[in-house]
Amino acid sequence: MLTAEKIIFVISLWILVALLVTGDTDFELFFVLIFIGILIIRALTDVFITKPMKLRMNLVIVVFLIGFIVIVGNKIITILHT
Repeated sequence: MLTAEKIIFVISLWILVALLVTGDTDFELFFVLIFIGILIIRALTDVFITKPMKLRMNLVIVVFLIGFIVIVGNKIITILHT
């Protein structure tokens, strides 16, 4: 099994665990847990992956970071309106 396949398997497993933990709660919590998991996986696998794989994972992280910023922005707006 290739390193990239192992990383994809671990990310998929993390998404499943996050889905089981969050259950019927907010989508925001599920999204943030996935984002944290991807950041941790990226940090732990840094020495084992090639440069193109690092760039692809960084692209995924940037997409999740934009989503995280949107979620935090909405929460701040909600708090300020109350």
